[in-house]
Amino acid sequence: MQIAHRSYRTADVIDITGQFNFGTRKEFSAAIEKIKTSPHVILNFKGVTFVDSAAIGLLALAAQQFKSANRTLSLVGAQGTVKQVLNLAHIEQMIPTFASEDAALSKAAA
Repeated sequence: MQIAHRSYRTADVIDITGQFNFGTRKEFSAAIEKIKTSPHVILNFKGVTFVDSAAIGLLALAAQQFKSANRTLSLVGAQGTVKQVLNLAHIEQMIPTFASEDAALSKAAA
């Protein structure tokens, strides 16, 4: 898994590429920790090719942490099998999901 960070005026974006699984949990946690003060974090899953139950758990944990800190976490760009797995896990009930970063930014600004 590769992780890149970009900043907008009102949000930080974490671009994730490759497999998001148990073996990459520390990289994900470190990326979230680096931007722990950002009011809005967008997880860009456009390049994610695989997720497992550990990734689902990390997403659920991050969602709880953001909610308790009155911060916003959004997810964008999930495709194919990854999107199906996230839908089966009902991630959209914990983390608002959007088709694009622009949509996530617009919703958070509203």
